[in-house]
Amino acid sequence: MNAMKKVAYLCEFPSINGGENSLLSFLQSTGSVIEPIFLCPSDGPLAKRLRVLGYAQHEFCVFADDFNRKSAEVVSAELSTLINKLDVDIVHANSLSMSRVLGRISKLITKPTIGHIRDILKVSGKVLLDLTQLDMCLAVSDATRVCYLQQGLSENKIATVYNGIDAGLFLSETASTNSGLRHSLKLSEKSVLIGGIGQLGLRKGWEVLLDAVELLDTRCLEDLNVHVVLAGLRHSEKQESIEFEQRLCGRSQNGILKGRLHLVGYWSPISQFLESIDLLAHPAYQEPLGRVLLEAAASSTPVVATDVGGTREIFGEQGAVLVPAGNVKAMADGLRQVIENKQLAEKRAKHARQRVDSVFSIKRHKIQILRYYDALLEREESG
Repeated sequence: MNAMKKVAYLCEFPSINGGENSLLSFLQSTGSVIEPIFLCPSDGPLAKRLRVLGYAQHEFCVFADDFNRKSAEVVSAELSTLINKLDVDIVHANSLSMSRVLGRISKLITKPTIGHIRDILKVSGKVLLDLTQLDMCLAVSDATRVCYLQQGLSENKIATVYNGIDAGLFLSETASTNSGLRHSLKLSEKSVLIGGIGQLGLRKGWEVLLDAVELLDTRCLEDLNVHVVLAGLRHSEKQESIEFEQRLCGRSQNGILKGRLHLVGYWSPISQFLESIDLLAHPAYQEPLGRVLLEAAASSTPVVATDVGGTREIFGEQGAVLVPAGNVKAMADGLRQVIENKQLAEKRAKHARQRVDSVFSIKRHKIQILRYYDALLEREESG
């Protein structure tokens, strides 16, 4: 089916993170095949980006004016009313949370429904029941799909579709000089920069990375002038998350990492950040299929990451140094290996780039998503 499809996309938060970037990357690859309509909060970075891209959007928010979450009944009523007023062919929820919301109203709307699952979580029977009401669930990795199969979701309800990335945006020959980040931080061109990208939250494992850097010997840490640069913001307002960010800030001002840890906040474009660092460290406790890891692979940036979720699906056996989650010594050994053996690190990075080109291309991702759209529409037409 080659006709243009009108698709409503459900997004819970006003921010732009991996899931939103993956969706926008897909839409920009489809040309005139998809006419997207976003149902999302009307203020924030996502809404601003949608306006720049010229994508239609309608106000939908699961939070009330007092920032408390609306009841499930209110959310269901508002969303079903909104969707039934729209002229769309398919409704596509862009997260596990929104997939559950969509599943609850699937019988109240007359459109095919898809849920995108980008989290590896232990869920309740109620969540599984909601997901079962959808026509199809798309998991971002085999690890994610298996997680929900093991919890009872039927095999005919979930399939793996890897995120796609336009590796051409990260071609090294078009890269700008890497001196910008170093200049802004007043660091020598010979400094070794360990980069980290992601939200400043407990699940990302940043304290493990910092502990690992502190284990590096004096020659590695001081003689090579190693620095850690974290690009990301704290989104959670939970007290534990606030205290976590405060601990990170404290370590940048005191102790071994004083003057060596730099929190630079949100950084765009991320390709520029990746061009500026010597290696990417990703110490997350769980990672269904980290978009930043795909971006690092596309940019041929050496990677030391935890062997969790779908990370091995990205890098295979040769594309990165993978270590157990929460293991400070293993992370330190991995960092040291990449820093001290640049030739091997570059060989791994080249292998990772080749895997991105063959397995995670935006073209392949587009074809797979459109294939599921077509299948659902054909099923609807056949009754």
